[in-house]
Amino acid sequence: MSPLSPHKRALAWLTLSALGLTVLAGCSRKPGAPAVKLPPALAQATALGGGLNAGGEAPLWALQIRAKKVMFTSQQIAAITFTTNGPTSAPNGGAWTGEAAGRPFSAVITAQACRDEATGLTYPFSAEVQALGLTYRGCAAREGQGLGPRS
Repeated sequence: MSPLSPHKRALAWLTLSALGLTVLAGCSRKPGAPAVKLPPALAQATALGGGLNAGGEAPLWALQIRAKKVMFTSQQIAAITFTTNGPTSAPNGGAWTGEAAGRPFSAVITAQACRDEATGLTYPFSAEVQALGLTYRGCAAREGQGLGPRS
């Protein structure tokens, strides 16, 4: 058997990582709850505890999703941070939910390309955040690939 090329080896690693994330996500759920199925691109982006960054304009806002923590800031809302058990399934994506000031908070990341109007850059994911009765829309990318905290 011939050795795998670096490209095929990386693809195999990403596939196995995504499968591992699905298995681990299923382990943290309540008994009987279905395992979360994320679209492959989003599963790869969050594999092995990887994070996501999202942001948008008008008003300026930023979101960071890490292994067990969600952080959100905007020009209208002071910083919100809460712990999470990970995503739940959403159409073509994942949803991270929690509570802020006694009101529901949700961040939905979908595997749909998004163009950031402020920079003209295209990112692999779209984002929608609902916080304290307000809705924010923008783009998202894997941590380290842009869209870090905005000021």
